[in-house]
Amino acid sequence: MMKDILRRLFTAVIGFTGGVIFMIYRCGYILEGKQKKLNKYFTYYKFLDSWLSWKENNNNYAEYFNENSIETVAIYGMGRIGKRLKNELENAGIKIAYVIDEGETIIYSKEIHYNLRDILPAVDLIIVTPIDEFEEIRNRILDNNKTMNVISVDKIIGWNKSGIEKGAAI
Repeated sequence: MMKDILRRLFTAVIGFTGGVIFMIYRCGYILEGKQKKLNKYFTYYKFLDSWLSWKENNNNYAEYFNENSIETVAIYGMGRIGKRLKNELENAGIKIAYVIDEGETIIYSKEIHYNLRDILPAVDLIIVTPIDEFEEIRNRILDNNKTMNVISVDKIIGWNKSGIEKGAAI
């Protein structure tokens, strides 16, 4: 009888300990996901602040593209930043040859659009708008399109009228 009580107590302690360990692991996993999302939003917040500051200092895309002999561009990522960038570039007279997006639907149905599985038509520059995923996206673009010039949108924002990169990369 004493052995039976000890066995049940031992089983209960092991079960309780296992449950606690599982919950700690699960909470850590949830918190890690939330921390990644928080870091992403903070990165975008800093980027948007830089973008507004850049515009307040009367910088513009046309000067950047003219100075760098860029006539046609493509935009990767038609989320919120991609849409705003597209409007800004069009308002500055920059020709958007096409957009690239991995989403199932493109908001701008009139746009020529591709995904990363496609061989992309030649353009002077591809601008990547998901700045937190730039390296991965750049590598995926270059897998099928070895000669493309690819830049993160935050690098353009770091440019100023003297052509010196101010290091606005986030």
